[in-house]
Amino acid sequence: MEEKLIYLKRDAYNKLLEWKNNHTNKVLLVEGARQVGKTYLVKKFGHENYKDIIYINLLEESGEDLLSIYDEIKKERLSGQLDRESTNSLKEMFKRFSKKFKDDRECVIIIDEIQESYKIYNMIRQFARKFKTHFIMTGSYLGRVVMQKEFWSPMGDVDFLEIKPLSFVEFINAINLIEVYESLDLYGKSEKSNYELIYNKYEDYCIVGGYPEIVCEYLKNGIENIDDLFRKLLRVFCEESARYFDGDILNARMFEDCINAIVQILANNKKGFSSGSYAEELQQIIVKQYSSNINKENCNRALQWFYTSKFVKDCDKLVEFDFTNIKKRQRYFLGDMGMANYVMNKSNVLLSEANGMLNETFVYQCLLDKISTVPMFAVYGDGELDFVYRNRENGYVYGIEVKSGKNSGKTITKSLNNGKINFAIYLKGLTEGGIAHKIYTIPIYLFPRFNFEDIKNI
Repeated sequence: MEEKLIYLKRDAYNKLLEWKNNHTNKVLLVEGARQVGKTYLVKKFGHENYKDIIYINLLEESGEDLLSIYDEIKKERLSGQLDRESTNSLKEMFKRFSKKFKDDRECVIIIDEIQESYKIYNMIRQFARKFKTHFIMTGSYLGRVVMQKEFWSPMGDVDFLEIKPLSFVEFINAINLIEVYESLDLYGKSEKSNYELIYNKYEDYCIVGGYPEIVCEYLKNGIENIDDLFRKLLRVFCEESARYFDGDILNARMFEDCINAIVQILANNKKGFSSGSYAEELQQIIVKQYSSNINKENCNRALQWFYTSKFVKDCDKLVEFDFTNIKKRQRYFLGDMGMANYVMNKSNVLLSEANGMLNETFVYQCLLDKISTVPMFAVYGDGELDFVYRNRENGYVYGIEVKSGKNSGKTITKSLNNGKINFAIYLKGLTEGGIAHKIYTIPIYLFPRFNFEDIKNI
C-alpha cells in the first residue's frame, strides 16, 4: 500500500501568494538552507495557483536540456538562421523546452538550484523585464553566487523570500495543537495542564527541530529514530559544501570540524571577542582538537560559507548599552534547533550547557522573525545579557534573559535598576508567566506570540 504523504502547512506559502497577487514583474528568488522544503513548497504553490507550470532543475536532465537549447539558439542567432530582430531568443528557448510555455501571467517557470548556472542566473533581468510569465528561482547554496565573479547582481529585478526550517508555531500546527497554543494566556491565566502540554511539545521541538523530513518522521514514528536522519543531513551538507571548494583544504571533514567548533564556542558562553576574531577562536579549537592544517583565512571562508548557505546565523554584541558601539558577528547560532541539538550531543557538550544553548537558539530564531535588525546580546560591567532589543520608534530598550531555573539574572536586574533597559523580559520553560512592574515573565515557548509594541499596554 502506498504510504500517505504528510502535508506540513507552511507560513511561507502565504508569502508566495502575496508575491503573485502583488506581482511587480520581479523574479522571486527563494533562498534557504538545504532540505528546508523549498522545492516542494514552490512546486505545490505553482500547481495550485497557475494554469501552466514549467519546472527545471539545473542539477538534473531538465537543466542540461535547457542549457543545450540555449547553446543551439545562440549558434542560430550568430549564424543568422534565427532572426534576432523578430525573435526573442529567451522566449524561443522556453518554447522549445516545453509545449506548455505561454508568455502570460497564468504560466510560472520554476528554476531550481539556480546557483549551478551563471548563464541562467544572469538572465534574471531579462526574465523580469521582457516576460509576462512569472519566474521563481530557488537555491540552497547561493553563497556560490556571491563568491564567483561570473554571476551578475540583478538586485533591482528580484524579490527575495527565505524559507526556513519549520518554526515552533508551524510545528505545533503540524501536531494539531494550534488551538490550544493560541488560547494560552502569556501571563499564567490559562489551565496549568495546557501549559504543561505545550511545554512538553517544546521539549520535543528542541530535539526534532524544523527540517520537514525529520518532522514527518516524528509525526509517523515518534522521536526515537531521528539521529540517523540528522547524520545524513549533516553529511550531505558537508559533502556538497566541499564540492564548491574542489581541490581545496576545505573538505567535508573540515566543514564538520568547523560546525563542531562553532557549538563549542557557543557553549563557552564568552562575551564575544574583545581582541582577535571569531575566526581566530574557531581556528584555535580546530587546531587543538581536530587538525593543525588550517589557518585563519580558511576559517573565515568556512564561516562565510555557513552564513551565506543559511546553515548558521550571526549575532552582534552591544557594549555597555552604547548603541554606537556594536561589534558585528560576535556569536553564531545554528539555523535549526534539532541540528543544533544533534551537533551538541555529537560534540559531547554537557547536557546543562546544551539545554541553555538550545533555549537561547530558540529565542534568537524568534527574534529573527520579530525584528528588522540583527539580534544582539549585551555586555554590561562584568556581566552579560542574553539579548537586547531597542525599538527605533519609541526608543524603549528591552532586555531578554533566557532562564532555566528560578533565580533572577544579576545583569538584567542591574540593567533595569540603572535605567539601561526599560523593561526586563524573562523567558522560562517551567513557568506560567506573570507581570511585576517592569518585569515580564512568560513561558519561552510563547515567545513567538509576544509583541514588544504591546508591552506598555499590558
